[in-house]
Amino acid sequence: MDPFFYSILLAGVIAGASCGLLGVYIVGLRLPFVGVFVSHTAMAGTVYSYLLGLDPTLCATSISALTAMSLAAIQPGKTRIDSNVALAILFSLMLGVTFLGIGLIQGSRTEILGLLWGSILFVRTENLVVITAAAGALAVFAILFNKELKALLFSRSIASATGVHETFVYSLFLALSGVILAVNLPLIGGLMIFSLISNPAAAAYQLCRGHRAIVAVSVAFGVLSTAGGFFLSYFLNLPTGACIVLVSTLLFALSAGYRALSGRSD
Repeated sequence: MDPFFYSILLAGVIAGASCGLLGVYIVGLRLPFVGVFVSHTAMAGTVYSYLLGLDPTLCATSISALTAMSLAAIQPGKTRIDSNVALAILFSLMLGVTFLGIGLIQGSRTEILGLLWGSILFVRTENLVVITAAAGALAVFAILFNKELKALLFSRSIASATGVHETFVYSLFLALSGVILAVNLPLIGGLMIFSLISNPAAAAYQLCRGHRAIVAVSVAFGVLSTAGGFFLSYFLNLPTGACIVLVSTLLFALSAGYRALSGRSD
């Protein structure tokens, strides 16, 4: 393999690991639309950064983090709207805003439309540094707030009642979610990154019981999804983002099949 692809493969592995870790909590909280909504918020931030002449990465990261943090205002049990329904409505709004911005761009839209499916083969050194820093921040957060995050996974309401600073931890988690999704968006694509968050984690929940095991397997499956998708696209000359989606979906299908065949019901 050409040494040129080493940094691309490394970027994909780090992106897969960080999305796998993030997915443990997003899937565990039963809020899959968080990933969809925040990734499209990052897309909107990138689109409007081109219109306003701002730095795309800084703009997308800032808007995604701030918008994601605002989701902490959706309190369970205090609204008649289910959290996923509210996120679906917000997602449709952000989708409209994104494509409105794309329509306002004059000239070629090739680079912007590339955000839909990503361009991991064009990763640069600065992208790799940013992705690594974001992944490191998420890992440190998961370690420092391990007990609080596990309490949130069990129940936000109970976590708050037992003295956990639930709003603070949840808001910080959402902000990091926004950052992770924003920095990985140009590589994986807005239409693809959702699968990298949900599929490895969902597969891990099929196979494992303990929290540590779920985290380890989800991270491993995230890495396998990106690395496997990269090699599949490299040898078969296929789109990389689509291959990553197919590999992550295959991992979930195999995990679900194994669970069914083993007769587990927990």
